[in-house]
Amino acid sequence: NFSFNYLIDMKNNLNNFLENNQNPTMSDLLDITYSPGLKKNLTEKFSFTFTPPIFEDWLSPRFSYVPTYIWTRDVLSGAQGTADIKSDNKFTGNFSFSFQKFIEKFYTSEKKTTSSSYSTSRGRKKSSSSSKSSESIKPFEIDQPHFKTIFKFLHDIGQRVSSINVTYIYKIQNIFNNVSADIDPNYNFKLGFINEPSEDNLTNTSSTTILSSSNTFNQELRFNTSVQITDNLSLSNMEYRVSLSANKQSDSGYNENVSQSYFPLGPSGKDGIPLFSWSINLRGLEKYAFLGKWFKSFTINHSYSGEKTTVSLENVIQKIDYKRNFTPFIGLKMKTNNFPLDINLTYNNILTISNENEQIKRENSDQINLKFDYTKKTGFRIPVFFLRDFDLDNEINLEVTLGFEDSQELFSYYETNEISDFETLNFRKTYNIKPEITYNFSKFVDANLWYDYIFIND
Repeated sequence: NFSFNYLIDMKNNLNNFLENNQNPTMSDLLDITYSPGLKKNLTEKFSFTFTPPIFEDWLSPRFSYVPTYIWTRDVLSGAQGTADIKSDNKFTGNFSFSFQKFIEKFYTSEKKTTSSSYSTSRGRKKSSSSSKSSESIKPFEIDQPHFKTIFKFLHDIGQRVSSINVTYIYKIQNIFNNVSADIDPNYNFKLGFINEPSEDNLTNTSSTTILSSSNTFNQELRFNTSVQITDNLSLSNMEYRVSLSANKQSDSGYNENVSQSYFPLGPSGKDGIPLFSWSINLRGLEKYAFLGKWFKSFTINHSYSGEKTTVSLENVIQKIDYKRNFTPFIGLKMKTNNFPLDINLTYNNILTISNENEQIKRENSDQINLKFDYTKKTGFRIPVFFLRDFDLDNEINLEVTLGFEDSQELFSYYETNEISDFETLNFRKTYNIKPEITYNFSKFVDANLWYDYIFIND
């Protein structure tokens, strides 16, 4: 399937009178510098979308390209003045690979076979036609018992693995300021195929403004999926990302940033490895006797994300930054049995490493947060003579948050593999307690009262 959209929006200096319901004055008509119908801005936007029918049931490919061209006359320029032009273009390619549906191209699960047999007994003609159409899609059917056992095992695994999503994004933006208003780029520039609006002189010889330009380029490749390991244990938000962004400006030269998912190791972070981010969630622990006596639900969660970023100027590396975030390293979510109380306990660990000019700076933060949440709902009814009784519901919520943070900043004047070579520049311990009461009286009145106490030791 292919779709195409085109939008054009153009305004001139007469639109101001139309939008404000005004008429041109005599001074406007006698002003020789005033040109009725002078173009002020122009926007052209294209949208191309292509969804190929091939592999659409198990790969789901989709491609889109959205170029946008904007022309804006400078405010202080006249008929022979200057303008700003911009070409903004974005290409996106998406794939969603379903391992389960791919296996079903060669293998029919027993559940589907049983379901098909049952539906045949209910309506033989309808089931026969649907089964024939289903079989026609399969390249071939696995009938050999040994291979069928292997494919059954792979199909069972595929049921626990969600689709593997692959996204590729390519963006390019070309901006030129204070060019001659007479410049009319062709569609190669408007659609993003070339970076220069014209091979001719872009400046206006009668203008004193300075021409400036900026060319920005971005591309990103991202993979993500999730796995339901057991009924209570899931591994989600598994994502690996690599991206490149570059910028070339007329006044500052060429700079480039490259980032990727990463797990930094060692004092400088350079001993790490490229690694995806993840989240782990384990629920249903209240089923165990020693926890079920106290809690209605008990969940443990863990999450990680990391990144490596390389900054270059004129193709020379200026610095390398690393991030390693466990948010949380471990988290506990609990609901009590006989009391409307929720308890959340989290421990976070955040590390940032910066390498610049053979110097290393490490910023580390350990955070512990404990939150108690108590909610009580009540209500009463007000009798009203000759009318329906008036019900009033109210709710009171009491929250108490306890927090602790231990952060420090270490610095080394030279590259080293020993933490003992670092100097402590800053350290801080922060304690905070925040009680908060929220009261909702029906849906008309609510009140909120809190007190936040913070103690800092540095």
